[in-house]
Amino acid sequence: MKKISLFFLLLAPILIFAQTQPRLLKGKVTDNSNAPLAGVNVLAKGSKAGTQTDADGNFTINVPGTTGKVSLVFSHTGFKPVTVSTDGAQPVGVRMEKSDVSLEDVVVIGYQTKNRRDVLAPVASISAKDLKDVPLNSAEQALEGRLAGVQVTTSEGSPDASVKIVVRGGISITQDNSPLYIVDGIPIDNALQSMSPQDIQSIDVLKDASATAIYGSRGANGVVIITTKMGHPGKTAITYNGFYGIKNLTKELGVMHPYDFIQFQYERSRWGEYINNPNTTAENTFAAGWGTTFDTLQNYKNVPFVDWQHIMMGEQVHTMTHNVSINGGDEKTTYNLSMTRNDDQGLVRNSDYTRNLLTFRLETKATDALKVGLGVRYTNQRVTGSGTSDAGSTAFNRLRQSVKYKPVLLPGQAVDAYDPSYAAETNSSSLALINPLQLSDAEYRKRYTNVLNFTGFAAYTINPHITFRSTGGMNLSMYTENFFEDTITPDARLNGNGK
Repeated sequence: MKKISLFFLLLAPILIFAQTQPRLLKGKVTDNSNAPLAGVNVLAKGSKAGTQTDADGNFTINVPGTTGKVSLVFSHTGFKPVTVSTDGAQPVGVRMEKSDVSLEDVVVIGYQTKNRRDVLAPVASISAKDLKDVPLNSAEQALEGRLAGVQVTTSEGSPDASVKIVVRGGISITQDNSPLYIVDGIPIDNALQSMSPQDIQSIDVLKDASATAIYGSRGANGVVIITTKMGHPGKTAITYNGFYGIKNLTKELGVMHPYDFIQFQYERSRWGEYINNPNTTAENTFAAGWGTTFDTLQNYKNVPFVDWQHIMMGEQVHTMTHNVSINGGDEKTTYNLSMTRNDDQGLVRNSDYTRNLLTFRLETKATDALKVGLGVRYTNQRVTGSGTSDAGSTAFNRLRQSVKYKPVLLPGQAVDAYDPSYAAETNSSSLALINPLQLSDAEYRKRYTNVLNFTGFAAYTINPHITFRSTGGMNLSMYTENFFEDTITPDARLNGNGK
């Protein structure tokens, strides 16, 4: 009797170990025409085990226990759900039938979603499928040319230049025409500037008064409703999305070559300024700087051409994006974690752009009737340098310097040399022309932006037709700019004792 008891005591851990070991089930899912179905959700009833079918309709799933039958639930958009009981002895073959319910495009309006055919007001939409292959770091630029009635224009050449979005044209001459941005139910200013295209599930643009009435006067310029990606039930999936690109200036403005420029300066000194001011010293200034005789001017035909546009904006630059997302969950709780890194060299010399984005979204069913969710988004951005212009007079326009500065260097002048006589000659209302290369090195600018956004909701289903939902959010922003202006810069000349 003691030997038998000892035997069962020794056997019990083995039986327990065997029961807890997972087993691998395999199978294939097809449709009515026997074509393989990809992306079908496969869940094991009574456990957290789940997976999806691959491009050929095949799947493998680890289920607890080594023996006995397991019920597998198959679900896919547009098809009727199927439940199959199997012991795993043979591969599971499942054929799914299309659902009798006709599918309709769903758009987000106000506090609910509706079928597109039931929405009377004009609505423009774009989905994650349309954005996933767009090789751009900016979610704003990714919308360009993709939404009817929505104008998307880049205002500047700076790496972090804002993109202006106008819905159905501007309605005000003096006031801001920007639309209202709603992200997961919370209004956020300029939301697309702090979001990655890889984190967006859908964008719906409400363009008419009847659709925007729920937002009052804030929706007068249109409403851009952004829904971020959520988790999906099933096995945890890790996805990488990245791209590498090369940018260059596609077209340069036409400028004079050295001989043409000297001829223009010669004629201006002899005729243009003399007519306006007979006592001008332009002739003497020209002679001192460029020469006096016709033969002297002919020498400029052989002087190398200095293309300041190419020097300042003509090099090929690189752009990279890396995105890693972790997505998964079970029947009660789903989660999505996304991390994005953007590195973008600016076309303008001494400029670049770096951004790190972290997005997390969690939703869970606390009870059969109560569902709660939490969203966190953090943006860390650093911009070095400037674009082609700044607010203010044309003195701050770097493109002006690159286009109008003399395309020739006198003997002995370095390519980054400061020419005080030419600055004095061209100075008018402090709009002196400065060597663009040296001007770029004389300006130091770095801008840091940190944005932290929290959103949360609780939805209680009272009955199949009524759901009470409460949404809240908080947005924290911090902006820091470090800059230094040397004595030759327009800022220093206008506001200080620059040269």
